[in-house]
Amino acid sequence: MRPTTKIIIGVTGSIFILSLLFIIGFSFSERRNYTAFYHINEISIPQENITGIYLDPHRVIVIEEDFTGVKFEDENRTNVRRTNMYIGSSNLTINQIAPEMENKLYIPEALKGCIATKMNNDTLTIQIKDYELRKKFDKEDSIRYIAFSGVDLCLQISNVNVINKSGLLTKVSNIETDSIKIDSNGDILIEFCKANFINPGTGIGKLTVKNSVVKTIHLDLNRIRDWNLDECDIEVQNFTGSDKHNITLDRNKTGKINWLPKNENAELNIKVPGDTVQIVFQ
Repeated sequence: MRPTTKIIIGVTGSIFILSLLFIIGFSFSERRNYTAFYHINEISIPQENITGIYLDPHRVIVIEEDFTGVKFEDENRTNVRRTNMYIGSSNLTINQIAPEMENKLYIPEALKGCIATKMNNDTLTIQIKDYELRKKFDKEDSIRYIAFSGVDLCLQISNVNVINKSGLLTKVSNIETDSIKIDSNGDILIEFCKANFINPGTGIGKLTVKNSVVKTIHLDLNRIRDWNLDECDIEVQNFTGSDKHNITLDRNKTGKINWLPKNENAELNIKVPGDTVQIVFQ
């Protein structure tokens, strides 16, 4: 056997052995069950004693998570870190009140100290203080990853204009109003509502509108990847986007569909079920 062949075989064998050792070591590390770790170390927030917080007058409400925590390593150095945690199985519920009533946020009493509000011009921001959640409820600081459930917020507001940047499921139900505007990073459920205009947007979640009466619904297909209109009476559906999109018309009571492309390259492909339709080009 040639010396070069022996060298190649030796190098290949060394790489194989090192790779095998790395895989074995990784399998025994704390990363081996990252997803399951969330479920094993889930903490449920007690739901007793719901308390209300008065909200300042506003045009729009923003819900966001504040991941920032401060750990003092010594008297001269501050280390700002992001906590390794996740909020799941939690809801942002939106209910309507009369315009003359005061807007309020309802939370479980256990969340006191973990929720903060601040005003900036006409925008009211409600922050979920993730670091405070962990400090208050995680009694075993050695746990690296943790999941919280029951971080439930309930808004009672007269003007439904909400931007939900958190991972909470947004639920809007039993509202009769002129306009419902919801923008969320997670799932959106709108049910048993009556509105002249609904403008929802979700980046990675699913939009569901069911058992509702709507004059006009506006759907930006660039921001809504998964959506379902179930048992709704909708006069006008406006679709917009800047890419190529495919939709299937459902059997809702839909009077008119408008395609509003954002640029000349935008394209909408429509699959029509066994219903009678009329297509008009403008």
